Amino acid sequence: MQAYAKRVILTAVVAATIGCGAEVGTPILAGQDAREPGLVAYLRDLHQEATLVPKSAELRGRLAMAYDANGFTQAAASSYAQAQQLDPKDFRWPYLRAAALAASADYETALVSIDRAIALDPNQAGPWIWRGSWLLDFDDHEGAHVAFVEATRLAVDPATRAAATIGQARTLLRQGAAGAAVDLLEDLANNYPHEYVNQVLRTAYLRDGRVDAADRIEMDEDAVQLEWSDEFQADKGTYVRGFSGQMLIAERMIEDGHAARALEILQSLQITAPQDRELMNNLSIALKVLGREQEAFDVLRKALEAHPDFHLFHFNIAVIHEQRGSADLALTHYDRAIELDPSLYAAYERKYGVLVDQQQYEQALVVLDEAARYGRTRPTTLLYAGLVAATLGKWDLAIEKLQQALVLDPNFARAQLFLGRSLAEAGQFEAAYEALESAAKMGANGHDVTAARIRLRDLQAGASAAVAPEVGSPEAIVPKIGAPE
Repeated sequence: MQAYAKRVILTAVVAATIGCGAEVGTPILAGQDAREPGLVAYLRDLHQEATLVPKSAELRGRLAMAYDANGFTQAAASSYAQAQQLDPKDFRWPYLRAAALAASADYETALVSIDRAIALDPNQAGPWIWRGSWLLDFDDHEGAHVAFVEATRLAVDPATRAAATIGQARTLLRQGAAGAAVDLLEDLANNYPHEYVNQVLRTAYLRDGRVDAADRIEMDEDAVQLEWSDEFQADKGTYVRGFSGQMLIAERMIEDGHAARALEILQSLQITAPQDRELMNNLSIALKVLGREQEAFDVLRKALEAHPDFHLFHFNIAVIHEQRGSADLALTHYDRAIELDPSLYAAYERKYGVLVDQQQYEQALVVLDEAARYGRTRPTTLLYAGLVAATLGKWDLAIEKLQQALVLDPNFARAQLFLGRSLAEAGQFEAAYEALESAAKMGANGHDVTAARIRLRDLQAGASAAVAPEVGSPEAIVPKIGAPE
């Protein structure tokens, strides 16, 4: 990935040079099939203004921001590129284009564009945060760490500095330096208390083998990522028009932890389209985040009457049933959500958790296997599959799943620890010894490593039978999915 990062910077410089002399196309017209006449007219007017003054980068950029703010992401990315060609020295256009490209999952081109923005103004923290996040997705941990460190140095407000610090911690976790991540996050938690900081700190504690410290932090399933200041992205809000644009704003507010403000927007939109399924879904989410669970439940019941085949309604009402202890109802709705959208990975995760609570381990294992078919397998998912298999005494399957987890994350200490234990139970003593040595070096919990070594010696000596631990014993604890990193 280091070679890729260097190539990105070079490509950005070349693209900038070419852009200066390249012919700019005519303004792009999009959004004319939107359902709100006001939005259609607004976009058409902006397009006409850009057409009348074809060499104006500002007008082309405004058109791009209007597309971006109202959900026409591809048209926005192309229009930002035109604005950049018209004014190659304006930081805004490559920066905003990068975010639009990332929204379309084109991260490689987004990196090229963000590097162009950084070249124009290297003293903005925002581009460095985005760069670090995308490099992390490409597993360029070192490059991501450099970006987040630079963002931390440049941040001028506490929220941005906190977001950059969390980025640093995530890169350290990916590199197996859990102790260093803990040091960063403990200091951050003391100076900037936030539920998401606590969740990442909990993960760091677990990776560092500090289970007791992790257990003192309660899991918050509704924890939202940090909101950090970005004036350039915020400027797009002035270009929002119509129902769809207001919905986008509400969704972003919920994601950023401003559910009360989102609820105000959503309730005002009910007058326009009370049966709109996206509106009803977002309304239920905002109410639930605000702790108004019964109101959220009532919205979902009405929503299912109007839209019985919308997968998210089934998923969200299943979560409420699960939290109320109605396991059978929860499973029924999770199954229906999966039937309607087999790629809804969160439904598999939640269904797995319900089955584990019910000690239906065989079925839980089947659920994890089903999730893996849709290409969303993560190291933690494979760890849990291995633990379920171990609980059932299926040691060969447990070994297979844990080895797969370590392929995806070679520094996953917990997976390495349980691999050693599973190898020991399977009678592969030499491999078990090596696996436990590696787990200790990775920072696995010292008490757990010691217990596993004692078990290994007992098995080797024939002092105890090589049988699966009883379900419910400390050796057979099967956790739920949920760590944020």
